[in-house]
Amino acid sequence: MLEYKKIVFFVSPAWRREGYQHTPLLFPFWGNAFSKERSPFHYALFERHGFDTTYFAVTDKEEDADLVLMPYPHNLALRAMPDLLAECRATAQRLGKPLLVDGIGDIENPIPREVLVLRYGGYRFSRTTNEIIIPPYADDLLEAYCGGEVRLREWHETPTVGFSGWASLTPVQEVRAILKELPDRLRGVFMSRYRAKKKGVFFRRKALAVLKHSRQITFNTFARSSYSGHIDTASKSADVLRKEFVDNLLQSDYGLEVRGDPNTSTRLFEILSLGRIPVILDTERNFPFDDKLDYASFALVVDFRELPRLGEHIAAFHRSLTPGEFRLMQLRARDAYRNYFRVDALTRPLIEEVKKRVHL
Repeated sequence: MLEYKKIVFFVSPAWRREGYQHTPLLFPFWGNAFSKERSPFHYALFERHGFDTTYFAVTDKEEDADLVLMPYPHNLALRAMPDLLAECRATAQRLGKPLLVDGIGDIENPIPREVLVLRYGGYRFSRTTNEIIIPPYADDLLEAYCGGEVRLREWHETPTVGFSGWASLTPVQEVRAILKELPDRLRGVFMSRYRAKKKGVFFRRKALAVLKHSRQITFNTFARSSYSGHIDTASKSADVLRKEFVDNLLQSDYGLEVRGDPNTSTRLFEILSLGRIPVILDTERNFPFDDKLDYASFALVVDFRELPRLGEHIAAFHRSLTPGEFRLMQLRARDAYRNYFRVDALTRPLIEEVKKRVHL
């Protein structure tokens, strides 16, 4: 077997800033970027799996590098270390080498077109050529809770759809969200694609209402009043919340997946990790590695404009499957996560995409 030609990033040791969370791409070199206390799920994930250094390396020697890597997320750099961001850009220009920036986050600030940027959200109609779409970092729930063995569901006439998560706003939160979205809501009157930019919880709330009233499916729901992925908003302990989430999906044939604040969600990839078929409400989303993966082979994708008929779409799709096809889709869901979306597995398609962009 031929040795893989690694891509090499330049990161100056002088760029390190103690007390700040570095990009997870540097996990193999600088340690776990996440706080065990404040982001317990992400911390646990990177303790089990990190980016695979088979495919990339970091150097402090300028002449050995293919690209320059900004060691901190873009939003953090804008807020706390703009001087470092400027220095990274200047270094890339001086060396005549591309700059890669971690632009992952719920808020996506503009980045110059000559800078490569990692994103996990965004909308298809506004995607720029310098964006590389990767999945949110999602833990391997099958490995953590089921010993890595897929618990296949058998086909039954009435499908069960599971959902466990945040699906409500306070009146104040709702008013603020609507006011913030007002320009896009007005644009949506004339161009329906802009309606996709509503806050994700509005879509979730509507989806839950539609499925609760559907007579064609069984809805297995566990709605919460707050986001559970961070200690500041979680209503229970991380272990209890995660166990409820996993149990809900294991007792369901399909997992309802509706975007969060960014135009993506970790939930999609957690559903796949358990070998469950996701029902994805497509709000003009950028799906990672969709040039390599056929999402229809392991997921049901429903356009957000079809939300009022979501139950009908799920029931019709389920009826179209034979018991063998239903089992196969579950296995494909797990395979997609394990081969493309788990952090160690996504390294190769990510690095291949970087190489393609910089012609290496």
